[in-house]
Amino acid sequence: MGLPIIWLGWSALASVGGSNGLAANMLPTALRETGLLMASVGVVTGCVGLVAAWLVTHYDFPLRRLFDWALVLPLAVPTYLAAYSYVEFLGFPGPIQTMLRGFNGAKTLQDYWFPDIRSDWGAVIVLSSVLYPYVYVACRAFFLMQSASLNIAARTLGAGGMRTFFAVTLPLSRPALVVGITLAMMEVVNDLGAVQYFGINAITAIIYSTWINRSDFGGAAQLAVTVVLVIGLLIAAEQRARRDRVYLAHRDSRVPPAREPLLGGRRWAAFGFCLLLLALGFGIPVGQLTYLAFRIVLPETVAMTVAALVPTVTLAALGALITVIVGLFSAKLAHRSGSGARGAIRLATLGYAIPGTVLALGLLQPLGQADLWFNRLTMALWDWRPGLILSGSMAALLYVYAIRFLAVSHSTIDAAMKKRGDSMLQAGRVLGVRGPELLFRIDLPTLMPALLSAATLVFVEIVKELPATLLLRPLGVDTLATLVYMRANVGLFAQAALPALFIVLAGLIPVILATRLGDRRKV
Repeated sequence: MGLPIIWLGWSALASVGGSNGLAANMLPTALRETGLLMASVGVVTGCVGLVAAWLVTHYDFPLRRLFDWALVLPLAVPTYLAAYSYVEFLGFPGPIQTMLRGFNGAKTLQDYWFPDIRSDWGAVIVLSSVLYPYVYVACRAFFLMQSASLNIAARTLGAGGMRTFFAVTLPLSRPALVVGITLAMMEVVNDLGAVQYFGINAITAIIYSTWINRSDFGGAAQLAVTVVLVIGLLIAAEQRARRDRVYLAHRDSRVPPAREPLLGGRRWAAFGFCLLLLALGFGIPVGQLTYLAFRIVLPETVAMTVAALVPTVTLAALGALITVIVGLFSAKLAHRSGSGARGAIRLATLGYAIPGTVLALGLLQPLGQADLWFNRLTMALWDWRPGLILSGSMAALLYVYAIRFLAVSHSTIDAAMKKRGDSMLQAGRVLGVRGPELLFRIDLPTLMPALLSAATLVFVEIVKELPATLLLRPLGVDTLATLVYMRANVGLFAQAALPALFIVLAGLIPVILATRLGDRRKV
């Protein structure tokens, strides 16, 4: 699992002074624009996610129950699809500007003023509209687990709702807020399609350009190592915030938190705020995709979608199977081993935090070198050259998927194993069941719900994954994500609306699973 990072570190050191200074010249710009984008998205997602969670957990207003679960739906929309959809929606041929020209009689863009969504502020709004659920989910869970005694005490002492929020709720929610913002900022670092589409010189976009367009692997490796360091700082901040959770005051789980009914204009203000979030993060992207997909259904579009759907499902199914098997093995190893093995497994699961662009960059050269050595061996032994087996096939993609999504399968299976305990396995051993019979008759059947959940989550993540798939896919093979990316970048996103809609529908599966799981845990 550490191969891509080790290879990148070695390549970055080996290319010091030998990459034409490209990395050194681009690094300040990349760090500045990436930092500004991360900070802006972090502030916006932190504010709106916290307020939304505070409203649905502390107050009662029209459709609160609906907003309670529906505000998570934007997680089903990948950032690059949101970017493409918003540009179509607010662009010159989109419905907003068409309606505006109907009112003012304008014919061209020079006849009136309209803000350009493909800008820095547009990227902040679009990314924040689909990433705020990270903060919302973390803060909502925190509020539901928190004792209401402190808020009640503040209200008893005469503090109003706003003063209670700023003096009590906001300081106490700091750990959950940091966790949610950190996850949202990691998604910003990982993004490639949206930042490229908005013309932002984010560090992942510059790595892609340095490697693909300028063929400077050493410079790209230096930039990638910088990304890993940034990710390390974010993980350290997130871990520090989790440690602070010991200061929480847990509530009695049998008593649901009291909600104060909002009256007058405040209830409609809360309703409008939640409705606006839902519309920006889910309604507009999905509505625009649905309109474009079914406006004109051409046979070529259906054929193109089916052609991309087959490799997508194949890769996702194989990737989910391999990742779940590795996750099961690592969970069992962690369950039986000491702290050293558990620490190594924990490091192996950090691949989820590393951008796909960086992992792909770190894998291509070592896999290509392995192919070269294998071809030399077969030529020496049998005078036969098999060609690219690892770097030019789906094997490279399955490898990077296993690294990137091991955390998803490992955490799901590990939690199920801890909840199940060892009593059933010990009972089987007492009855004389051993080895494979114990595995297939007791162990796997009792873990089957967790195995299926892990496989489903990994399957959906692979369907949505863009950077690694784009860089490592075999020649001539397109998945749904790469098909949408290629069409959007040549101005033909409308032709890719149908495959994009399939990606969103696949993304709804983990959201629904998470909502059902959360409902089971409710009082």
